Amino acid sequence: MKPLASPLSIVETPLITLLSAVSDELSELGQFTEQLQSTLSPSLMRLADDPQCHRNVQMLDLLSQRLNVLAVFFLSLGHAVPPGWLINSRAALSAVTLSELAWRLQGHQNPQEHHPAGDLETF
Repeated sequence: MKPLASPLSIVETPLITLLSAVSDELSELGQFTEQLQSTLSPSLMRLADDPQCHRNVQMLDLLSQRLNVLAVFFLSLGHAVPPGWLINSRAALSAVTLSELAWRLQGHQNPQEHHPAGDLETF
């Protein structure tokens, strides 16, 4: 008789890979936020006379700064991790509902590796 498989199989991911992937994602989100600020800046300047809008504009800048600092933090953590450390990331990855993000967090670079030609991913 075969033993029953556990509902959550083990996905061993090098911890340094996971931390690096989180850093990359945060960095990219920080860049997106900066681009959003640049795109919206003419409109935001017109709204800046409203104290509530002014505070929200400042929060957008703070969001960008925090994302970039967190990216550097996770990258630094990755450099501090001994090279052979592995982590079972299965449970954490099951909470990630964006499939391409989940693949990147596992260390895969090319989403085409997981979506054969002809598959369509919508959102």
